[in-house]
Amino acid sequence: MLFKRLVNGLEVFALVATAWTVLLLFTAQPPVSGDPVQDDGARIFAARCSGCHGAKGQGLSGPQLAGVVAERFPDPADQAAVVANGRNGMPAFGSRLTAEELEAVVEFTRTRLGS
Repeated sequence: MLFKRLVNGLEVFALVATAWTVLLLFTAQPPVSGDPVQDDGARIFAARCSGCHGAKGQGLSGPQLAGVVAERFPDPADQAAVVANGRNGMPAFGSRLTAEELEAVVEFTRTRLGS
């Protein structure tokens, strides 16, 4: 009887946690700026990068980008190469993003997260 109550409690917890996660996914959309490159970059960053670098580039399992990415990569082409080819624990996105998407996410991190 106690085991069944524990299992039922865990099922309810899992259901609530799943619902909360789905809700956060749909409400945590990046802001629209009106600039298509920035908006694409924000969308790509939210979908592909924020899980490791944080929603605001503050760093999680990946390094902080906010305020420091332009210092670390004075040449945007060097940053684009890291995003495309990966480095250390970061996966390569060159085969997952088009050239335009790669440029948009680099531009977004340098301008919207960079300051």
